Order: sequence, then structure tokens, then C-alpha cells
Amino acid sequence: MRGNDAEATGGDGPDEEFLRYWAQELLDPGDPQRERWAALERAQIGRNEGIAAEVARFVSLRGRRVLDVGCQTGALPIALSRLGASVTGVDVDEKLIEGARIRARGHGVEPAFRVAVAEALPFPDASFDAVTFVDVIEHVADARAAVREIARVLRPGGTLYLFGPNRLSPSLLRSDPHYQLAGVSAMPHWLGELYVTRVRGFPRYEVGVLPVGALVERWLSQDGLTVIDSARDDAARWWDARAPGLPGLRGVARIWGAVRVSAAPLFRLVARRS
Repeated sequence: MRGNDAEATGGDGPDEEFLRYWAQELLDPGDPQRERWAALERAQIGRNEGIAAEVARFVSLRGRRVLDVGCQTGALPIALSRLGASVTGVDVDEKLIEGARIRARGHGVEPAFRVAVAEALPFPDASFDAVTFVDVIEHVADARAAVREIARVLRPGGTLYLFGPNRLSPSLLRSDPHYQLAGVSAMPHWLGELYVTRVRGFPRYEVGVLPVGALVERWLSQDGLTVIDSARDDAARWWDARAPGLPGLRGVARIWGAVRVSAAPLFRLVARRS
């Protein structure tokens, strides 16, 4: 184990072997956020169990073929598998994929994992009943191409669950979600890389161009998907719960929700292929 990374392993449990691997192979000892990354990694299973439960609100998972694009170290495929789905996870890094396999074994499930890029998924058309694309869209080289590929492999009637940060969210402009630096979320990749690695001294910069929720919605429509749930619906549900006697003003809540699609720190889009 490199340096003083033993604290990243977090003790006993189904993640024990995985966390040892992660600390040795994936955690950079020169990264000033190493303790933050370790804490986030230890919390991934619990967080992704919540995401899997959210996905299950929109599609019955038992026996369904599900693709997780950008599976990282496998937490979401593990959570989806526990709900009965037949899951395939893809990511660009062989070390991440090996970590995902180790983690899945520790949790007693068997998702399939393979190396692939989101812009060129190695699957036939209409291969999956559902696709998850969570915390990844800002990391791909070509977000538009990635969304097009996801639409291609999704069967008619299939469901996409997409989650990502908004480029121009005021709170992210104050502190971006990856490095906690002001203004980085709005920078093009080349400038962000220069600033983060050369000026601030981080060992690497692994973020592309952060998206904008409304633009991603437009891409989905162009690719034959219909958004069935978003911040608009969250706002309408919030209004119905607090002002059931004023249904006529529900539209105002949906307008506020539409603003949040592009202005909230994170946007969530659930879409169905026609």
C-alpha cells in the first residue's frame, strides 16, 4: 500500500478487499483531496443504493437488462443487481473495471463489466431495457455523442436515468463539485486543466465540459427520448404537497422547476425512448 493510505481501507466488511485495491491502485498519494476521495469511496454503496431505488420508481428492474455507463468502481451496478437486474457496467479504465469486479465479488453479486467509452458503446441497437448515466456526463470527451449512443442501445419503451452537474449553477461557480475551486465549472477543458494542474497543483484534471440540463433535454428529444420526470415534476409534487387547495398555481411551480433544470447544482432527467 502506497504512503499512508491504510486509512482508506475502512476496516472489515464487503468492501475491505476492494478498498485495499483502490488505495493501492487508484488513489494518488499526491492528491490534496485524497482524504475526501477516500471518504466518498467508502460512502458509494449507500449512496448508490438510494439511486437504484430511485431508478426502480420508473422501471421494474427484476429480470431487466440494465447498462450503467461510466460505472467507475461498480457501486451502482452492485445496487441495481441487488434489485434483480441483469447489469452490465462499462468504464474507460481497466483499473476501475478490475476494482468494480473485486467490489462486486465482495458484495456477492455478479454484474458484467467491460472497458468501453460512452461515445462508442460495443452493443447492438436496442440492447437494454434501462440505462443509467450518473455523475459521468461531465467526464466524457463528447457528451453529445455519448447521449446519442445511449439512445441507440436503449430499446423502444426503455428508460434512461441521467444525473449530472449544471455548468452555470451559481453554487458550482463558487465551488466546483470536483476540486472545490471557484469558476472551474464554467471553464473549457483546456483552461480548467491548466488552472487545476499548473496553478493549483493538483496531479491531474479529469473533467470535460460541464453540461447544462436544458441542453441535455434537447439532445434527448432529438434522439427520440421523451423526458418523463425532472425538476419540473419535483417542483409540481412539492406544490401539491404544500398547497393542495391551489392547483391552479401548479404551473408556476413547474416554471420554477424548469429554471432549476439548468440552474440547480445537479440536474436529474428520466427519459423514455419512444
